[in-house]
Amino acid sequence: MQASTYRPIAPWRQRLSHPITHGFSRFTDWLLRHWLGLLNWTLGGLLALSLLVPVLAYFGVEPLAGQIFRAYHAICDQIPAHSFFIMGHQMAFCSRNFSLYGAVWLGSMIFRFVRHFLRPLKWYYLILLLLPMALDGGTQLFGWRESTDLLRVITGLLFGLGLAWFALPFVQDAVVESLPPVAAPRPGIQA
Repeated sequence: MQASTYRPIAPWRQRLSHPITHGFSRFTDWLLRHWLGLLNWTLGGLLALSLLVPVLAYFGVEPLAGQIFRAYHAICDQIPAHSFFIMGHQMAFCSRNFSLYGAVWLGSMIFRFVRHFLRPLKWYYLILLLLPMALDGGTQLFGWRESTDLLRVITGLLFGLGLAWFALPFVQDAVVESLPPVAAPRPGIQA
């Protein structure tokens, strides 16, 4: 058996390691403190771009509108019969996804004001809010009936608001547990 050789970390690596680990730590602390704002901006941006696609297409900026539209295909089927049209051009989200993401965005905006006391929605209520969308989408998928845009919007809103109410308080609790403690000022020292 070979004896283990201990080599201390070289001083130049220690000097390099400190700013990287310190910077990463500061970045993760910043993310923990601003997660909800990032979520709001991301969802708001997704919704805004979905609305911007038909406007760009209407004004003749087809290459950009087409690229954005194709990028959204990763998160939405974009079936024309299930979508809203603005100025004769299809939005990047179908009506159900637009209402679902819109409801989660609205829920996250409301959550900014109630996050310190709102408790998570019980899982069985979330299932109840999911059922209308599952029934509407499932019966349409199997060809038993054709849904309407109104039903798609209503079922998307119900599930989106329920999802926000269910998930965001759990995320908030996890973030609060992960945040480093804030040092209290010492007596006699003005903060």
